[in-house]
Amino acid sequence: MTTHLPLLSTQIAKDKAAPKMRFLYPLAAVCVAVVFLSPNNGEAQTGAASLRPDPERAIELMLKDVEPAMRPMARQQLVASFASFSEAQIAMMVARMSANAAEAAARPAPVVEAETFATPEDKAFMRAQFEPLMRNHHAAQVQFDKLVNAKVAAHCPASGVYARYGSGWRYEVGHFMMDSALGANNIEARVTVAGDAYMPTDGRYRFDLSKVRTTFDAAKVEAAIKLACDKVHAVGKSFLVNVDPLIAKQDWDGAFKVEGAANYALEPIRAELQSAYDRLGPGDISVFQLAMMNGTRVK
Repeated sequence: MTTHLPLLSTQIAKDKAAPKMRFLYPLAAVCVAVVFLSPNNGEAQTGAASLRPDPERAIELMLKDVEPAMRPMARQQLVASFASFSEAQIAMMVARMSANAAEAAARPAPVVEAETFATPEDKAFMRAQFEPLMRNHHAAQVQFDKLVNAKVAAHCPASGVYARYGSGWRYEVGHFMMDSALGANNIEARVTVAGDAYMPTDGRYRFDLSKVRTTFDAAKVEAAIKLACDKVHAVGKSFLVNVDPLIAKQDWDGAFKVEGAANYALEPIRAELQSAYDRLGPGDISVFQLAMMNGTRVK
């Protein structure tokens, strides 16, 4: 029986160190431990009348951290559990509880900092940092969107270019859509809503906005789009070469598989072009969010 005592003493130590709460969790933990500690010959069911003074004192110590309304039920469970414990076991538990209480009392009280709020002057200081740049960034996004959408339409195949269809059937390489909508949101809403949402409210901060891009190289962007579109054309031409013989043989299952493989081949092209957008374009508004979340407090 004594080989399992550390399990119970450790649990009691944790329960004593925890804030006061309803007894349900500590009681459940003690009862689980007692399953291992209680003898199998029925000696644990001795009842409250035969309880020694030492387990009675231990129970009183444990009940101090139990809500008054829960104490009767808790006492009943503890009496039934502790009745079979030896004096050495009870003494060890009480010593452990006392040590934990002393350690808790010796801990320094946590330092609670007074809550502060950003003043109107603080907000104006921070807004002066991000608002002009956010407006320039949005303008660059709008120009990037216009360039990308025009060049994708100019260089990539339109819907139906690489398609075969007849009465009740159609096989095609799907329309390659890689539009950009970085500047789709209204700039006034972005400044007032997004800007206020990202701005700290507990003081004055300085932000590192050096990673915000407000320009882009249009020639490089178009070159990346043309490269991707050339690959789309190659996929489409290969699709027609492979699907036409199958359609001629009315091998509809084979045609369906060739169509699926061709459309799957577009996915890495999309991923590559999106990477180019991210690398060459002005990027999304998350760059402001990250900078304003990691600002340096100056007041």
